[in-house]
Amino acid sequence: MGSLLQTLGIEPRFLLISIVGFIALMWVLMKFAFTPLVNTLQARQDKITGDLDEAQQRRDEMVALQHDYENRLAAIEDEARDKIQAAVKEAQAARDEIIHRAHTDAQAIIARGQADIDAERAKSLTEARNQIVDLATLMARRSAQENLSAAGQVNLIDDAIGRIQTASVGAQNGGVQVQTNGVANGAAPAANDGGGINIVPAS
Repeated sequence: MGSLLQTLGIEPRFLLISIVGFIALMWVLMKFAFTPLVNTLQARQDKITGDLDEAQQRRDEMVALQHDYENRLAAIEDEARDKIQAAVKEAQAARDEIIHRAHTDAQAIIARGQADIDAERAKSLTEARNQIVDLATLMARRSAQENLSAAGQVNLIDDAIGRIQTASVGAQNGGVQVQTNGVANGAAPAANDGGGINIVPAS
């Protein structure tokens, strides 16, 4: 070993010093350079890993918030749609009720009007029948009082028939009135050229 070192021109003591110096240098570097550097690199790595984990956590939170927002928005849209549909149905129901009520009121008004018309017509016909009866009674009384001939009785009957027809038409148009010339409260008719009896349609 010594001959080899001498052959290479290396002094053993210098080699020992070099080895000790190298070891000392490595220890110093490990103590004051490599270890802080490794610690710094490890700290940076840990920080980067923590940042990545935090970013992933925040991303997951954002995704969860987005899903929650979408679900809330869908719920709000469904609720708004339901409210709109309910409002439309309520409006349609109110419209149908108003139409039904108006139709019912119109039918009731028509029915009352028809009932009034029928009652008025019946009243007019009753008055016409009563007046016709009075007319027949007056005709019989006149015939008995004047002792008419056969031709006079025929003329009186024809005149009465014409007046009864006029009375019937007047009754259909709203009632008739019988007027007797000179006859009031059962009094005897006065002689005139009109026969003593007039039938006037009531207004």
